[in-house]
Amino acid sequence: MEFDKNTILAFIFIAVILIFINTDFYHKHFFPTPKPTVSEENIKKVEPAAEPSSQALESTKESVNIAESPSAFSHLIGGGDSVLVETNFYKAVFSTQGATLRSWTLKRYLEIDKSNVQLVGENGYGNLMVLLPSRENQIETAAYEFSVNKKEVLFYETANRDSLVFILNLDDQREIRKTFIFYQDRYDIDLRVELRNISELVEGFSYSLIWQSGLRSTEPDLAQDMSKSQAYAYQGSAVKFDADDKFDPSKWDNPTDWVAIRTKYFSVAVIPRNIKAQAVKFSAEKPEMAKNEFWKKYGFDLEMPFTQQNYQQDLYKVYLGPLDYEIVKSYNVKLEEIIDLGWGMFRPFGKLILWCFVGLHKLVPNYGWVIVIFTVLIKLLLFPLTKKSFQSMKEMQALQPLMQEINEKYKNDPQKKQQEIMSLYKQYGINPFGGCVPMLLQMPLLIALFQVFQSTIELRQAEFIWWIKDLSLPDTVALLPFSISIPLYGNKVNVLPLFMGVTMFIQQKMTMKDPKQKVMVYFMPIFFTLLFNGFPSGLNLYYAFFNVLSILQDKLLPYKPKSLDELKTRTTQKRRIKHDYRGRFYK
Repeated sequence: MEFDKNTILAFIFIAVILIFINTDFYHKHFFPTPKPTVSEENIKKVEPAAEPSSQALESTKESVNIAESPSAFSHLIGGGDSVLVETNFYKAVFSTQGATLRSWTLKRYLEIDKSNVQLVGENGYGNLMVLLPSRENQIETAAYEFSVNKKEVLFYETANRDSLVFILNLDDQREIRKTFIFYQDRYDIDLRVELRNISELVEGFSYSLIWQSGLRSTEPDLAQDMSKSQAYAYQGSAVKFDADDKFDPSKWDNPTDWVAIRTKYFSVAVIPRNIKAQAVKFSAEKPEMAKNEFWKKYGFDLEMPFTQQNYQQDLYKVYLGPLDYEIVKSYNVKLEEIIDLGWGMFRPFGKLILWCFVGLHKLVPNYGWVIVIFTVLIKLLLFPLTKKSFQSMKEMQALQPLMQEINEKYKNDPQKKQQEIMSLYKQYGINPFGGCVPMLLQMPLLIALFQVFQSTIELRQAEFIWWIKDLSLPDTVALLPFSISIPLYGNKVNVLPLFMGVTMFIQQKMTMKDPKQKVMVYFMPIFFTLLFNGFPSGLNLYYAFFNVLSILQDKLLPYKPKSLDELKTRTTQKRRIKHDYRGRFYK
């Protein structure tokens, strides 16, 4: 690929734009920070205790708007008691107030302070609540005191299944029963909702299963975690809702297979099993956690058909766990579509890359070495393309003197100059796009790689060697002094982006011999070092080692440029072969 003056200026202009849009000035004046949608008091509740106490649950009663519940059932309002459930995979706390889920702590995943990941946001009030639209108002059962058959569920090695049964008797005949079924080595639970003799209370032909408290952020970089935080519903395909979007009820009034909320690495999903939901409603708030840092708090209202019969039973699968592709795919409802492996044509490449990662990890226990081995395999796969690209660049460089003569001779006649240049390419059998096409063919793979490194949970907190403790985060070794922050680069000093920039400079220096491209030899490594500084260390490890392999390729397998006479002879031979082939074909 030839970089003339205009091309170089274009790259510089793009770089300036990218740097500008990452400045505080740009974000302040073009994307002003929205005001928090909840009070400061509620903001302080976003970090919940792992196991809410009975006193904490009692305090939530004060936040309930009792006026929303028909006065006939106000005597059922209660503070609630905690019910502990513990399996090999998680520790959960339910409350008899509303038969709701208050916390869900994963045993196999840690936060940066080494505490276990806790997924449920705020105090968990209203999660998996049944809401009944009534003639007077609506019956929000989150405030009501349910009875429960057990005070705790503790799994032993021989146990594989256990359950909690919560019962709310509205009167002698009307009953709401919620049965939660737990399994020893799974992240999902089964939920059975039974409604008895409530048809006279319900206005219309639907009731709702509610999630109110969102998902907690579990990552040290809140902005990065929230960039992946969204809500989804499957209505023929996975449709996404973001906290910055305005909710349009008409858009979501469709048969719904499941509804989910995700952060960067974890998700909660509710999957109706015996009948589809008839619609879904999303809510979203953005409480400010720190200066210009916001948590996305999603809620959903899964609207279920109500048959107006004396007895109705609905079954659900509830998943609270990691965005592990194989796990979420195993439910066979296309829940894996919420995992970001690239869009459109790039997604199959993302799936293939993830499959290779997981397969190699079965043989190599360290994901850092998996990336190194994977890079070698990709380099071998792309070797024919990179060799062709390098060969084309060298041949274009051999033509530079002749092209310079044409430029001088026809500098006042652009049309003639272009004709002469194309004739020159044809005479020596050179494709001017020969250096670009191999690179373009690599783009789907490179884009998919970027998505996989940004979102796959397999790299979360995966150590490599020495200072690289988490392949999903930048390999920070120091901060810039005096709170200095460089546009695009940030304020963190990371080693791998610098190493990648050095290897890129060496490679550029080895391949670019045209004096007109001298600026690019320095500009591109600096620009990519700035750009990649905030990327995961696993991604930088891949690109840096790929550059090292490219340098070794150029050193150990050098391409000897052909002279102009050799290029002309090669072209003549190709034409003769083509002519002979056509003659035999037509004969």
